[in-house]
Amino acid sequence: MAITRFANEYELQKVVQRCHDVLWERHGFDPAQAFDEFSKLLFVKLYDEVTMAGARTAIQRRESAEQFAARIRWLFDQANETPGFDRIFSEDTINADDLAIYEVFRQLQNYSLVETTSQVQGADVKGTIYEHIVGNTFRGELGQFFTHRSIVEFMVRLAGVDKSHVVYDPACGSGGFLIMCAKIVREQMMQAQPGLSRQEIEQRLKEYSRRCLIGTEINERTARVARLNLLMHGLDYSNILTMNALKTDQADDERVRTLLGEGTIDVVFANPPFAGYENAKVLSRFELGQNGQGNVASVTREVLFIERIIRVLRDGGVAGIVLPQGIFTNRNLSRVRDYIKRHAQILAVIELPDWAFIPSGTSVRGSLLFIRKLAQVPTEYEVFMKRVENIGFTSTSRPTDENDFPQTIEEFRQRDTRYLVPIAEIQNRLDAKFYVSEHRRTIALFQNNPKHKLVKLSEIGTFYTEKVNPRLNPDEEIDLIETGCVDPVTLTITPKRIKGRDSNYTSLKRLQGGDILISRRRAYRGAIVIVPPELDGALAISEFSVLRLREGYDPDYVVEILRSPQFLQLMTIYSTGEMSGRIAEKDLRRLQIPLPEDQHQLGAKLREHRRRIAELKRQIATQEQQIAKLCSEVIEGAT
Repeated sequence: MAITRFANEYELQKVVQRCHDVLWERHGFDPAQAFDEFSKLLFVKLYDEVTMAGARTAIQRRESAEQFAARIRWLFDQANETPGFDRIFSEDTINADDLAIYEVFRQLQNYSLVETTSQVQGADVKGTIYEHIVGNTFRGELGQFFTHRSIVEFMVRLAGVDKSHVVYDPACGSGGFLIMCAKIVREQMMQAQPGLSRQEIEQRLKEYSRRCLIGTEINERTARVARLNLLMHGLDYSNILTMNALKTDQADDERVRTLLGEGTIDVVFANPPFAGYENAKVLSRFELGQNGQGNVASVTREVLFIERIIRVLRDGGVAGIVLPQGIFTNRNLSRVRDYIKRHAQILAVIELPDWAFIPSGTSVRGSLLFIRKLAQVPTEYEVFMKRVENIGFTSTSRPTDENDFPQTIEEFRQRDTRYLVPIAEIQNRLDAKFYVSEHRRTIALFQNNPKHKLVKLSEIGTFYTEKVNPRLNPDEEIDLIETGCVDPVTLTITPKRIKGRDSNYTSLKRLQGGDILISRRRAYRGAIVIVPPELDGALAISEFSVLRLREGYDPDYVVEILRSPQFLQLMTIYSTGEMSGRIAEKDLRRLQIPLPEDQHQLGAKLREHRRRIAELKRQIATQEQQIAKLCSEVIEGAT
């Protein structure tokens, strides 16, 4: 049968899954081991396709599994000694047995990897293998997670690359950013010179990748994936280096120090690890690894990566970086934002949906930061800030035609005024959510009211902060209020009745009847209620703020304003955090609400509305019971 390319990515996935099943059933390999063995066999097939058009990996008539596997092992050794294929599996061997090798190649022999990687739009052999087979094996290791190709393409196209740019990915993972750069440069070559043959384009791309594409990866297995991935795309992988990007300035290899010296790189794309810490020796070499007084400060790796990226860029160089939301909002990381603003012009901040990285194995919320390093950063310029809702795939990783990225690139290039924010207005926070126009309008509602006086919440009451440890009285029964105990629909509190010894908390807030209990986590839910008299003395977890109004302020009026859609949105805008957002009590205290002179009359009207709602709900419940009763009587033959 003639060798052909995979028709589409789905067909590729099916074949890859069958190969993986062979390795798992024959040997019981775990996903990582199966991945390694399958990678070796793909490597042999690619070597044979490139050097002998796939002739030596085709199974011959009446050829035994032992004979075929012996040839594959010999080809593996040959490939490891061949320039352009070495340094991927050097000093390694194929551990799969003869029958497993035979069965895998029986699945693969009618397909061409070379044709697939060059012709199937968006079909990334690594992507299919890695994301669909062993993604779970690597998720979380060293804080790694991998960037969906839709996001990768958006970042590369927005930042812009051409064949003259030296591109570096300091945490290159499987090489997705580098391969996307090559894809876009290929498009540019074909547009500029439509008459170029496929062979000429491939040769130029190989030279481009040898000269311009650089990646570092701390994990050897992942670096091997990147090298194999670049090889399968016809690219040179000699600049994929296994090392910690935060230590390249101390590399023994002078070539590395030259490639990655400060001020040497035109464009950086990075999705740095969001976890883990470096030792004091590494921290001491970074400004952001110190506290400003010469002492090292414990910061996670992505903070150090930001500084490394800025330092490695040439003057005028551009970077696109995936970062956790805390970098943009956490008040303890304000010095990181200050460092960025001192050393670079912020080009754009793109906030992704909360679920954007769930398919990649993490629930951390992230945004995309685009910067240009400048020796003299201007004091006046505008930052493009936008939240995108549709990103070409769903939270379950299913592809979708709904994609805001192409339009966003056009808006960025056209400098759409709807998304431009003067840098002078960007102070403590850097998240797009805070600065998008509809949110600025909401903030303005609570900063300037043409008719009513505005007062801070801290001015109309005290935020109760006294803490109680229920374990100190282990036999005492307590009413415990957790976030799930407050129903934002019925506006009721259903506490848990437990003994002090059974409490999972050692710091709780004691409530009084009449207190306003405010859930700061996921503020949009509207879990804000007045504590009823029967729960006087109940204990609430620290996720709640407890507002105890001063005399003269109507609690019904205040609580209804706090539950209003506008105020809930205001709380959400001020919420920070990488997982489930919450508003800090310090920010909550400073928020203002309108205080009309007739607040007590308004409070009485609002109480009456709530009373009527409760009565209507009781009537609805009665009618529903009557419906159920009548239906039951008919079904049971009683009527």
